[in-house]
Amino acid sequence: MSLTTLERRQADGSVKDSALKLFLQFLARPLRHLWLLVALVVLWHVVASLRIYPPFLLPSPEAVVISLVEMTRSGYLLQNIGISLGRQMTGFLLSVAFALPVGVLLGYSKAFREPVQPILQLLYPIPGLAWVPLAILWFGIGVESIIFVIFFSSIWPLLFNTQAGITSINPVYRRAALALGTSQWRTFTRVIIPAALPFVIAGLRLTYGTSWRVIVGAEILSARSGLGFMIDNARGLMRGEEVIAGMITIAIIGYVFEKFAFDLIEKATIKKWGMSL
Repeated sequence: MSLTTLERRQADGSVKDSALKLFLQFLARPLRHLWLLVALVVLWHVVASLRIYPPFLLPSPEAVVISLVEMTRSGYLLQNIGISLGRQMTGFLLSVAFALPVGVLLGYSKAFREPVQPILQLLYPIPGLAWVPLAILWFGIGVESIIFVIFFSSIWPLLFNTQAGITSINPVYRRAALALGTSQWRTFTRVIIPAALPFVIAGLRLTYGTSWRVIVGAEILSARSGLGFMIDNARGLMRGEEVIAGMITIAIIGYVFEKFAFDLIEKATIKKWGMSL
């Protein structure tokens, strides 16, 4: 064997070793964060295999995956996902349209805050689902009552975070801008709003999460379609695998939307204003 051939084989071997090392590092990175989840799934599989509980109470992970695949193929799951997302986004956008300006006024205007704040503090402790019976009386069983419950449950994080963001701004910034001849409107848009943005974005994230969590309970109590209704219907039919499949779907959708959408908003905020949460 020539020296050139030997060197070539050694080079190929080192390249393969490097590629294998990179691949193992690629696998190890998510496993460092997901090992507990993997362990819980393994434990779930073991307990389900022992048949300590009937399959309709504790289905195996394999049964849940099969149920997810079947419901996706039939279109049943995707249809209910679309319905729930439509309702949730409508309620979320309505809550933003209300909570953002009201939160700004609460933080910016003492004349507005003094009469309005006590009323909001009385309404805030009422759980969102406690409004379901009243919503059904007002709007009947259907989309309107669900959107109302989502709206009323979701406004609080954004409203109070926006208020806190504006009231926490150092008054020196505002006085300095006005002393330099900046108008009230320009001071508001270029000083106050950018300074309050970290609080606003945190409020938006919490409001979105709340709207997604509330819709499931609202659909169980006041709907004939959607993920909440799908889960409750599966419970009535003793299909535990469909119940868990629906819960996993809710968790994944909520995580993906909240994680990636608001990460993009956060990056855009940092790029525009140089601020981070």
